[in-house]
Amino acid sequence: MMRIAGFEFSEGARFQAGASADAQAVGEHLELLRQQQHGELTPEDVLNDAANPNSPLHSFFEWSDTEAARQYRLSQARGLIRAVVAVYVQDDKPAVRAKAYVHINEPGAPHYRETGHAMSQKKTRDLVLQRAWREFQQWKARYRDLKEFSELFTVAEEVERKLLKKQ
Repeated sequence: MMRIAGFEFSEGARFQAGASADAQAVGEHLELLRQQQHGELTPEDVLNDAANPNSPLHSFFEWSDTEAARQYRLSQARGLIRAVVAVYVQDDKPAVRAKAYVHINEPGAPHYRETGHAMSQKKTRDLVLQRAWREFQQWKARYRDLKEFSELFTVAEEVERKLLKKQ
């Protein structure tokens, strides 16, 4: 039987400023909470524990209700933007549905742009494709142990080799 040997934060994990960088302490504490809850861990359990200023989880949460509400509303706004699909039409061709907006993570000025516009300019197209590739790599890493996806991973590796040859 496999056992946990240690804890790390996942690649690309983002936390608020001031959050603890000690993944081992966080993982051990979450594991303790899970054991206290008969093997199950819920966000409610984590939040209840984190409310204690002495909890190693405390620094991962915004405790100002005003600022937490603002951050939550910004998250809702991002979700709303991501949820919109545009229906593109062209003479004599069937309509095509696509994400209306893509996130452009320009340093110091992250924003969303209409997808067609973003993909028509080299700089923003490169940013969108780099992000898509990074997210795909993260997805692959998250599910690499599932044998049901092994054929997909083989095809993805072939595509990656082809892309690297083009560079």
